[in-house]
Amino acid sequence: MKTIKGLIAAGLAETEATRRIRRDEVTRRVYDEHPELKEIDSRIIDIRKDRLIAVIDHDERLEKRYEIEEESLFSQRERILRDNGIDPDFDSEKPICQKCNDTGFVKGKDGTPRVCSCKQSELEECFDSCGLGDYTSFTMKNYRDDYLGDADSRSKIKKQMLRVMLGMEDTSSTPLWLYSGAPQTGKTYLAVCITKTAISLGKSAYYTKCENLAQLEEDTIDAIKHIDFLLIDDFADDVTLHDDIGTVLNNVLEVRNASGLCTVLVSALPAPELVRGCDMRVSGKLGRAGKIA
Repeated sequence: MKTIKGLIAAGLAETEATRRIRRDEVTRRVYDEHPELKEIDSRIIDIRKDRLIAVIDHDERLEKRYEIEEESLFSQRERILRDNGIDPDFDSEKPICQKCNDTGFVKGKDGTPRVCSCKQSELEECFDSCGLGDYTSFTMKNYRDDYLGDADSRSKIKKQMLRVMLGMEDTSSTPLWLYSGAPQTGKTYLAVCITKTAISLGKSAYYTKCENLAQLEEDTIDAIKHIDFLLIDDFADDVTLHDDIGTVLNNVLEVRNASGLCTVLVSALPAPELVRGCDMRVSGKLGRAGKIA
C-alpha cells in the first residue's frame, strides 16, 4: 500500500527539477531581451571571486575597490530591473504551487494540516492503494445527516467517528473502537468518508471489509499493523471463524493495540452478539473496545 506522505515525497525530485527548468527558462528569456543585464550579472560574479581572493590575501585596498565596483554594478542592475518592470527575483526558483509552496500540505481553518489541492492525483492514487478504489463518488460533503430522518443521531456518530480518527477520544483502555448500526443506514458510506478524511489529513490509513482480510497480500497485512488508522467494515462474528480471518485479525489487533494505533470495526450486529460469537481471541479484545453511538 502507498501512503500520501510517501507519494508526495516521491514526487519531490520531479517538482524540484520543474522549478529549476522554469527558473532557467525565465532567466534565459530575460537575458535575451536585456543582454546588458546578463553582462552585469556575469561581472558581479567575477568581482565576488576576485574580492574573495583579496580578502584571503588581506589586501584591503583591492578589497575596497571591488566592493565599490560591485555596489556600482548593483545600482545599474536595479535601474534596469526597475525601468523594464523585471521581477527582481527572476533568476530565483519559485514554488509551482503558491498555496503549499510545493510541500503538498496546507493548513485548514482550524490549523490542521491537510493535503493541498495540487496533490489531487497523488490523493486519488493513495485512495486506490488503500482499499478505496471502488468508492470514488463517496465524499464527506455528500454525507447527509438527515438521511432516514435521524439527523441528530447521525451527526453525533459522524462527529464521534472523526474524533476517534483524530485521536481526540479517550483511548486509555484500548485504541479499538466498535460502531454498530442497523443495516442500510449508511455505515459504509461514513466509514469510507472517514478513511478518506484521514488520508486527506496526511495520515496513513486503510479501509477493508472484514471478509477480505485473509485475501490481503502479506506486505499489506504487515503495513496495516503499523498505519495511523485502520477501518474494518462489515465486521461480523461468523466471518472471524472462517478462512483464517480470526487469526489475521487477532495478529493485526495485537500489534496495533500494543502501539496505541486506532482501529475501528463497523458492524450491523450489536456488540453483545459480536462478543459472544467471535473467534475467542478477537472476542476478548472486542469486549474492551470503545463504543461509537
